[in-house]
Amino acid sequence: MVTYAKQKRVGLLAYVYPSVPFAANSSWLVKKLKRDDDGFAYATLSSRDFQDYLIRNLITFKRRTGIAGYSFDYTWLNLPGSSSYSQWFGWRRIMEVLRRAEPSIVIDGRQSYQEYGPWSWLAGNYPHPTGNDEQPESFKPYPDLHFDRVSADRTRFVNYWYRNYQFAPQQVIPGYATHQTERSMDVDGDSQETKMMYTRFRPRDWDYLGYRYSFLSSIATGGWNNVVNVIPARDPEEARYFSAEDKAWIRNWLAWTVEHKEYLLHTRTILDQPAIGNVDGTSMMIGDKGYLFLFNPNYKQLPADLCLNAIIGVEQGEKFFLREIYPVKGRLIAKPGEGTWSRGDTVHLSLDGTSATVLELVPASALSTQPVLFNAMNGVTAVHLNGETLMIEHDEGEPGTEQELGVLIPEKAQVAKMIVNGNPVKFVQAGRYVYAQVHFAGMRFSQTQQIALVPQTGSSLKGEFTIPRRVFDQLTVRRKAWPIPWTQDDYKTTWLAPERLLLFIQIAEAKDSMQVTATLDGQLLPLTWAYTSTRVHPPSFVGFYADLSKTSPDVLHKLTLKLPQLMSGQLQGVFFDNVEPQYTEKITY
Repeated sequence: MVTYAKQKRVGLLAYVYPSVPFAANSSWLVKKLKRDDDGFAYATLSSRDFQDYLIRNLITFKRRTGIAGYSFDYTWLNLPGSSSYSQWFGWRRIMEVLRRAEPSIVIDGRQSYQEYGPWSWLAGNYPHPTGNDEQPESFKPYPDLHFDRVSADRTRFVNYWYRNYQFAPQQVIPGYATHQTERSMDVDGDSQETKMMYTRFRPRDWDYLGYRYSFLSSIATGGWNNVVNVIPARDPEEARYFSAEDKAWIRNWLAWTVEHKEYLLHTRTILDQPAIGNVDGTSMMIGDKGYLFLFNPNYKQLPADLCLNAIIGVEQGEKFFLREIYPVKGRLIAKPGEGTWSRGDTVHLSLDGTSATVLELVPASALSTQPVLFNAMNGVTAVHLNGETLMIEHDEGEPGTEQELGVLIPEKAQVAKMIVNGNPVKFVQAGRYVYAQVHFAGMRFSQTQQIALVPQTGSSLKGEFTIPRRVFDQLTVRRKAWPIPWTQDDYKTTWLAPERLLLFIQIAEAKDSMQVTATLDGQLLPLTWAYTSTRVHPPSFVGFYADLSKTSPDVLHKLTLKLPQLMSGQLQGVFFDNVEPQYTEKITY
């Protein structure tokens, strides 16, 4: 195994429980509990002999096997017989001696490590990536049907705490991408009895639509230490259909962290703490340029306002371009009516639900090609200035949306006519900036389209919606791109089978004991309980959902929802899931 890993340029970590009762010397064994009949003994790290024993064996094992380092789990510092400080000091000594003996060693901090503070973390590589444990049942989940997004929101929440409350330096803050696969199963659904699975269990677990959000969360908050949990490797079908494009996307972003490591050292939190009702993010600025990572963990669209000043790290420069890196690579975001931004300006953005956005701020002088196009899909859009005619071809936008399409033209140039996708449009010229409001044909249906609900008498709510046929066409294409032969158990997991159109009832602090019912077009709509755990586990409950994959397209549907008494604001709304943005070149007036 070690030889194979070396051939693949993979460094292995050995998993170690320092408090396991190594019996080489009984003098360092203590009872954790006061009772003498519990049968549990632990090794105390306050023992100098035990420290020397661990140091000697850990160094020897690493040098003989050539492993990269260790993952340390359940390092108890509260055992009886000595002070917690003496145990903390002993553990810190072990890590420091390991680091001096093997400077490149990886010391991965697992369970309990997050509790010991930055003076301990500095001797290792980073504390626990999720601040508790990464099992599905280990933390209260954010209400989301995709576990990669739940895990990502947890990562940003914990890293906000590490950075702003524990004063951990960027070098030791842990990133964390994707999620931990379930390893226990229900024995009896009624009694909720479970058993741990030590055989091959639930190998199929890739969150096809959530993984990019998760990787970007890891890079945004802990980019020096990107811990990646699961990849499509355990299940043969997932490994087979894991596309070259997806692999390249992951590799390119991990390479980005190496190329931009100095920017990562300047990571700071901006906006709000990750939470329901908030958008959050980080900035990484050096002088007059840098990067912004923005996240909306909610299903509803929310605004984000950023001031281009010292609060986000902009301390130099006067004029800037704001360029999108993800999801639309290369798109320049315009200051309304001007195009370029000035230091001190406030950037107002609308972030779609469950979205991640990455922006680059660069000095305006860095882009000198004329004309410069703003708010367009730069990968396909072309712009030409022929005399006094400004022509823009192959501009795209989401159906039913409006955008300000702008162009920065050469000095003293005048525009008499503006044509977009073959259509003359009304425009305004303000000096060098020419812009027009462009309307894209079709009905708006966002990636987390919300159904507007109207209260009725009693505790019921009513809403109407229409699903465009193009949404179902997208699901069909995805089914062909990710043709996994799903099992009945797979369908119980909300982040699997992403060719389904799911309807999510998002409730803050939801409980699986709540009585929720729904009807669709007068017929009872079956609701399913969603958990981040793949078994019935009330603390892991995220909400109720329905599968609308067989709903008729282009038809008005009526939804009725009956809920228990909730606190004000507890119902976040009803949203569609598993939809990705779609684009059209067709313009309407």
